[in-house]
Amino acid sequence: MVNMYILQGRHNTGKTETLVDVIEILKNKYPEAKVNIIIDGKDKKVIFTNIKGLTVGIETQGDPNSRIDASLKDFKAMHCDVIFCACRTKGKTVTTVNSYGTIYNLHFIKQTVVAAGFSASNMATAKSLVKRAGL
Repeated sequence: MVNMYILQGRHNTGKTETLVDVIEILKNKYPEAKVNIIIDGKDKKVIFTNIKGLTVGIETQGDPNSRIDASLKDFKAMHCDVIFCACRTKGKTVTTVNSYGTIYNLHFIKQTVVAAGFSASNMATAKSLVKRAGL
């Protein structure tokens, strides 16, 4: 069963930055992997193939009225084995992610918010996510 790792937190808590760090970690750790950058900007949508023989989908945008539903549908169609995404603590994004609970193993990870040193904290969370996914 597919494992989906959902970074969950309020608005402006560093979810996007943490998932961008996950993308960079995977690029550096698996230079032989094929990286398909579908959307590149502040918010990114990326699919990696050939990471330990797996396909990994990452959507950094998890705000209400975002593309999270479309991205999760795309990741399903691309047969992703591991998915990383973001959502809020309540509302539509949580409902969207939870709708995949019958076909995916959902792992909610609370985004840690720190007053200082947030870049280091985001990177530590990104490393933890990669490790939890066995990548």
